[in-house]
Order: sequence, then structure tokens, then C-alpha cells
Amino acid sequence: MKKPMKKTKEQTELTEETALAFFARHLDGLKWQYHRSTGHPTLFCGFNGGDALWDFNMVARAKGDAQFLLGVSSFIPNKARPERRAACAELLTRINWELTMGCFEMNHADGEIRFRTSVMLPAADITDGIVKHLLGSNLAIVDERINQIMAVLYSSTSPEDAIKPKEAKADDNAQPRFDFN
Repeated sequence: MKKPMKKTKEQTELTEETALAFFARHLDGLKWQYHRSTGHPTLFCGFNGGDALWDFNMVARAKGDAQFLLGVSSFIPNKARPERRAACAELLTRINWELTMGCFEMNHADGEIRFRTSVMLPAADITDGIVKHLLGSNLAIVDERINQIMAVLYSSTSPEDAIKPKEAKADDNAQPRFDFN
């Protein structure tokens, strides 16, 4: 009969708490203040983007067979009013079509908008680098897109116009920069 091998420090079984500690270490390194949910493996924090402030949370959930779901959700600070929800839903769909990571979502009942990034991976594969990338990409994408969302929420800007690149908005009738022979 084989004796069970002793676990080394590196092989310690990962729990939701220890997985969440990767996020906490990253935030501590940035010297950001955050608070922990009571009874849930969730951290809450705020972010000061280029043009807006918003809250976000980080979660770690065990999903069986040593698999973990790590997720970051940013909450857009303004809800879509009922009369702008259809336009906002169209905008979020257009934005999502362009994204390769994460997705914007809207609750049609109350107009809450959030952006979610997540990854499912084995416990042994969770690293500080993955956590840094998951959080950083979430915040960067929201910061890049929040003005488009606000334009649709608070003006008559169409979703199609809101998503156009800034150069295209500046002059839709601009001449091409290069001439082909």
C-alpha cells in the first residue's frame, strides 16, 4: 500500500479564499483600498477612470475538479432610463461584437449596466499575472467605452454614431489620406 505523499507549501489546496487572495495581493501592491464581502469570496473596489468613476468587484468561485472561476465586474455608474434602454442595448451589442474579451450587459428591468470579464482555469494555473491581466483589461475596456455609453444614455446620439471611431465622427465627408494609382 502506497503512503500518501505530503503536500508541499506550493501544492497546498487552493480554496475560494486563497484564490481571492491573488486579487487582494494585486490591489495591495497598487495601494488601492477595497473591502471584502461578508461570507462571500468577493472584493469590492472603486476606480477613477479617465472620464468617470465606477465600482467593480472581483470574485473567486470553486467549480469542482479543482477548477476556479475568477471574475471581475465593473458597474457603470448610471442606469439606462426606460426610454433609452433599447438604444443602450443596441450599443452594447455593437460594442460586444468588437470585443475579444469580456462583455457588456444590461438588466432591462432596472437599466443597470455592467462589464464582465472572467476566466475558468485549474487551481494550479492561477497566477498573479492572470489576475493582473483580468482586472487590468476589465478596467481598460470600460474606460475606453464609457463615453460611448454615456452619449447614448444622455443624448440623442444613435448607437451607430456613438460607436464610430473619433476620426470618422469628426468628418464623415473627409477625403482619403492616400491616393491609389
